[in-house]
Amino acid sequence: MIIHRLDLADNQALADAYEVERAANLKSRPDWVGRGLDARILGWRAEDGWGKRLLGAWDGSTLQGFVAGMTSEDEPETTWIFIWVHPEYQDNGIGSALIVAAEADSPSTTTRFVTSAYRPTVENIAALAKRFLNPLGYTVATTETVVELDLQAADLPPIPAVEGYTISTHLNGVPVRYREQVGQIKGLVDAEAPSGQLGWSETAVSPAEYASEIDRWVAQGSAAVESIAVTENDDVAAWTCLVNAATDERPADIEGTLVLREHRGHGLGAAVKLASLYEAKKLGAVSRVRTSSDDQNTWMRSINTDLGFKPVESEAIFHKTR
Repeated sequence: MIIHRLDLADNQALADAYEVERAANLKSRPDWVGRGLDARILGWRAEDGWGKRLLGAWDGSTLQGFVAGMTSEDEPETTWIFIWVHPEYQDNGIGSALIVAAEADSPSTTTRFVTSAYRPTVENIAALAKRFLNPLGYTVATTETVVELDLQAADLPPIPAVEGYTISTHLNGVPVRYREQVGQIKGLVDAEAPSGQLGWSETAVSPAEYASEIDRWVAQGSAAVESIAVTENDDVAAWTCLVNAATDERPADIEGTLVLREHRGHGLGAAVKLASLYEAKKLGAVSRVRTSSDDQNTWMRSINTDLGFKPVESEAIFHKTR
């Protein structure tokens, strides 16, 4: 086995990597549906503020597995590690070797490594941790539950009218005058929600970064459905974003939902989420919607349960100090 960098400009190398990713995910998550090769390549190559370093493990010309190390310009102290090994080559130490290589290849600014795992049950995750991640020094930082809504069959309640606020929904971008405020809210989603031991910082999204993300989703064949609650002073008080996939075989994803602290307690979170779900239902291409929230985020879990979301998967986020 030889480990060396995967060239992001090499279409065939990225196609081979996608096949490894697809096979590995289908083994551990039988219901997994990817975005597709073209969308994945666009994501790897996007200039989106993330440094991406892909390392592959080869036996001759065969790519057996690969690892992605990703570091955000906004949080240079944290490097995310994502690992996939083709099922034919698992349990041979390839995954461990790739993670060690990715850690060594990370920027000097990195002080901690973070990785995540999705599995059908918490027992599956516990087994993975004991067998693979714990021996490499990774421990659980927090856990999340993935929930899914059958949108076409859902009996959604009416969107509530909230006095003093206007709820509006927008396809592929909110009006320009709101983008700076929405970018600030997007930067608060991880920082304000419960996240166990992760302690995320506020990372505001600029209007240019916001527009670039929308353009990338559209290029990948997706559509972004955003709903916002605006005060009488034209201030954005709440936001949510749902992104559908290019195929209805893959559930749409809710990217995030947040109500600013001073506007909480009025039902705005449920209102904007309902508004986006109704719009997604009208699009016709969305049959299922997925989202996840930290297991300590009782507020969001309650909203999702009330809307009819059902648990389908478990996620654990692991971390390790350098």
